[in-house]
Amino acid sequence: MLGMNLDPRSKLVIVFCITTLAVVYNTPRALFLLLAGTIGLLLLFRIDIKRVGGYLKPYMLLLLILFLAQCIFTPGGEVLLAAGSLRLVGSRGLLLGTSVVLRLLIVIAAAILLTTSNSRDFISGLVQWKVPYEIAFMVSVTIRFLPLFRDEFVNAVTAVQLRGVELKKVSWGKKMALFRQLFFPLVYGAILKAQQLSIAMEARGFRAYPQRTYLRQLRLNWADYGLILSCPVITLLLIGLSIVGG
Repeated sequence: MLGMNLDPRSKLVIVFCITTLAVVYNTPRALFLLLAGTIGLLLLFRIDIKRVGGYLKPYMLLLLILFLAQCIFTPGGEVLLAAGSLRLVGSRGLLLGTSVVLRLLIVIAAAILLTTSNSRDFISGLVQWKVPYEIAFMVSVTIRFLPLFRDEFVNAVTAVQLRGVELKKVSWGKKMALFRQLFFPLVYGAILKAQQLSIAMEARGFRAYPQRTYLRQLRLNWADYGLILSCPVITLLLIGLSIVGG
């Protein structure tokens, strides 16, 4: 399996290049092509597309809200939908809304590549690249806690549904109020987990010694060197082409 054979640092470079292009590109056509390329890369890594759908499902409501907000509140362009004299959706807002959704989909899909490696390998690889251990540890914790935060949100929504609330039949106003009420317990739970993690780190002597030892030493192979060298070059070429092409 290609994803398991690559060094975690190679995957970090790939994800960084993809997200850089997602930020630089600002047209739906370019972003759609980048999303298609990212999905093709996931297939090359033999990542199940159903797994990608499972990651994206909790974010669909957020993506829909962002899309509608861009469509409604972005001025300019040709009027596509109006209620009397009230302008609702313009062509520029539709393009920006589509671009925002595609950009977030690309970032989420690219981040799934990082789930194919152990978090300890990411820390070890970054430290071997002379990244301070504290920064490498923060990156690892971030990668680890985001899926947990998503799972807690899904569990909270499931708990609400088990109490007899059918979200599909609830109006948008009440649904937004419900999500707003769920937001604060989720933030509190995340803060509580961070406090527990800090206590566990102190109990295990985090930063007690200036140097750390590692049982496993990562080594880059020819495929890793090829990706680490070629991905930034290809990214710079694509950015240059986008600038030249307007």
